[in-house]
Amino acid sequence: MSIHRKRVLLFDIDGTLLDPQGESHDCFQQVMADVFGVTHSFEDYDMSGKTDWRILMDLMHMAGWEEAAIEAKRLEAFAAYGRVIQTYAPQSRMAILPGVKVLLDNLAIASDFILGLVTGNLEVIVPHKLMAVGIDPGLFKFGGYGGDHFDRNKLPSIALSRLAAIWKADVDRESVLVIGDTPRDIECARENGLKVLCVATGRFDLDALKTHEPDYLLPDLGDTENVMKIFRTF
Repeated sequence: MSIHRKRVLLFDIDGTLLDPQGESHDCFQQVMADVFGVTHSFEDYDMSGKTDWRILMDLMHMAGWEEAAIEAKRLEAFAAYGRVIQTYAPQSRMAILPGVKVLLDNLAIASDFILGLVTGNLEVIVPHKLMAVGIDPGLFKFGGYGGDHFDRNKLPSIALSRLAAIWKADVDRESVLVIGDTPRDIECARENGLKVLCVATGRFDLDALKTHEPDYLLPDLGDTENVMKIFRTF
């Protein structure tokens, strides 16, 4: 089937597909200790909707480091995060969110969708987190990741450029839907001229998300029939 007849779904991960159960705070704490020798606690820092690149910069600024010094160790920190999550994920408390397994099972056998990711997570950690909750990483053929750019709003265009390279054809943005759980998912969709479906399975409830006017708003992804209808008609 031609790419022009397919619908492209760009999924966020944390709070949308799975509940990370504080994984990011724990892992970043270890990375900062291992790479930077920083042992401060940052439990009150809100990571939702941010890229891992931005989170690293924010936390190290809070610890008193200058940007140039952080940047000099950024790739080392990213690699360390990959090693930490590889060890941590299989024994973590992360859990798949309601309706996600059935929905992905339906999408896996549907021929009219292309599944991708737009996530603040580093690409190197994505397979470990998905596998830890029983999601096949191979379902997602491309993506924009938290190590690609500091600014989350740049990730959809990066992801769609990768898809265009795979298919050797431009992607019609009218055929693309972002699925996320935070106001930042809504913002990044809007900045890229994309429609967005939001679910209240992360840190933000329905009322908080409604004020940002997503195209579609659901409590979760549990109503498979309704979600698939949205995916086919947006």
